[in-house]
Amino acid sequence: MASKLPRGVRLATWKNKDGTNTTKYRVEIKRKGWKGDTNKLFDSLQEAVSYLALSKLKKGQELLYSISEEERIKRNSEIQNETNQDYSFGFFAQKYLEDYVFNQPADTELKKRNQAMKKAFITKICNISIPNRYLTGDQKEEMGLPREELVYSFFKGLDVRNQIKPIDIDNYIKARLRGDKVNRAVKPVSVVREITYISNVFNKLRRFDESLEDIRNPTRDYDKSLLENVVNVRKRVLSDQEEEKFLEVINGYSNKQLADICKISLLTSMRRSEIVFLRKDQIRDDFKFIHLPITKSKKSRDVYLDETARAFFRQLQPAEKSKNGRFFTYSIMGFGKVFAELMEKNGLKDIHFHDLRRTKISRMLSIGGDKNTILIAKLLGFQSVRKFEEIHLTEKHKGIDTQEAMLSTFGHGNIDTNYKHYFNPVLSEVNKIERMKYLKSKKQNEDLTPEESTELLSLLIELTN
Repeated sequence: MASKLPRGVRLATWKNKDGTNTTKYRVEIKRKGWKGDTNKLFDSLQEAVSYLALSKLKKGQELLYSISEEERIKRNSEIQNETNQDYSFGFFAQKYLEDYVFNQPADTELKKRNQAMKKAFITKICNISIPNRYLTGDQKEEMGLPREELVYSFFKGLDVRNQIKPIDIDNYIKARLRGDKVNRAVKPVSVVREITYISNVFNKLRRFDESLEDIRNPTRDYDKSLLENVVNVRKRVLSDQEEEKFLEVINGYSNKQLADICKISLLTSMRRSEIVFLRKDQIRDDFKFIHLPITKSKKSRDVYLDETARAFFRQLQPAEKSKNGRFFTYSIMGFGKVFAELMEKNGLKDIHFHDLRRTKISRMLSIGGDKNTILIAKLLGFQSVRKFEEIHLTEKHKGIDTQEAMLSTFGHGNIDTNYKHYFNPVLSEVNKIERMKYLKSKKQNEDLTPEESTELLSLLIELTN
């Protein structure tokens, strides 16, 4: 029977303590460069033959290596569970999600989106492979590997006490920028965000286990040159010509809600998530400001409205099928998808929705200049003036006194753009102008009563202001 077995497979039989015999199929692989188990037992011949066949293919080897790594992590986890001690990054990353991300109900679409995004980042981090510098030669041999072999391990399996040092963060950064067969290379800005989440987990270790209080966060000391001069903050703003084309495109779209959402961002600098779920009752004090109870910073803020924005909101009504007082029926992701497709279809692929926010901020700074950042940050609802200046203030924002610049505070730099696309006169204001013309004509005919004379003066003062 043994002579009929394929090369590399042999029969293994031994007697158990109870007197019974056990028969297994042993696969021995001594091929140069093989990184998997060199000696493995199977219950059936078919399993043994399949394993042997996979070991001869490049793709098959990659699969078997990954399975071996998963089994090693699983064994370590089982040992840790038995002793009730788990110090792996994956364990504490899960604790971080439970205690600091999913600790509150996701009662809004924004909360659901933020929770899903954070979970996705943490999951990706845990499943990135980096060189494991801590395996001993004996441990490698137990895995069927040469003692000098470089072994890669999932980040989630590394011990937070002594296996994640600044150099390991360096290796993580290199792995993400370079990419591999499983994970594509990502942009530096994405790596920075991932490092932030790793840092968040380490910052909370002392909250999970007092014995970890003295562990220094390794992300504080990684090699900053790895990401130096490559993390580019997008500063894109729309030119007057681009804005003209953009407004024509959104005004021509079948669903008016999309155009209204875009215009609100251009008029107020509000974010997509803040606008999509905007309710009528959030507009306060006779259209003077919009109250945002939950924002990206998890704090409330108020966004003050200029005259053009007030006029826009006075004529804006909730969509026909909207619920709970909302102006719009879009979801965040649904709007994002439609917006991106519309931009690409009309040759405006380079315009991102967030560019509208930057455009409004840039134009307000062009008027106020660097001496009025406190006021502008307050009007736009920023939590930190320092952060506002760091992100948005540039050399070109040196206040000017032209009509074009002044129009920026009411919406946009180009006077025709304001006139054609943004200026929506309020009917009450039109009535006041007509009334004033009528009273002026009576005054010219010397037919004005004292009461009407007082009314005319009041109208002149009010409309001048």
